[in-house]
Amino acid sequence: MKKTSMLFIAASVLGIGSAFATATTAQAGSVTAKNYTAEVSSNQATLYDDSGDNIDVALPAKSTWAVGNVTNINGKDYYEVSTGAYLSSDDSYLYKKRPEVIKVASDHSVPIYNHNFEERDDLSVTPGSSWYSDSVITSQSGIPYVRISTDAYVSMYDVIEQKVTSSIS
Repeated sequence: MKKTSMLFIAASVLGIGSAFATATTAQAGSVTAKNYTAEVSSNQATLYDDSGDNIDVALPAKSTWAVGNVTNINGKDYYEVSTGAYLSSDDSYLYKKRPEVIKVASDHSVPIYNHNFEERDDLSVTPGSSWYSDSVITSQSGIPYVRISTDAYVSMYDVIEQKVTSSIS
């Protein structure tokens, strides 16, 4: 009887304690970015450690780097381009090779965007035209954009047909 009473009291205390426990949200430190590449889009890109501190190494403009992981530090994405060395998303962009032929919508002029997802005022795509694309980038809101020329992308919302071609290594 004494053991049963003690177990009941212990269970009650634990149950009441858990009712007042606060929920904790865990945030992933990094995500594997298999088959992704980062291209330096600034004049020079500084590398950082996994805490976001400058490690006094810089990468040249337009250089491309295989990415191991994508890590978010203080709300900004960093791309691991060497063990413990990260490239800031402020100085680069992430893309994945995906060779395909696309056809854009025929009922409206299709806007062209740069790698920062800014619409280009000076260019658009002819409605209903087909284009070869070799890579895709994805906006932070998850919208994919396919490259049709140097720093020229169209939103997949405007693509009505796509045919994947052979793989590019």
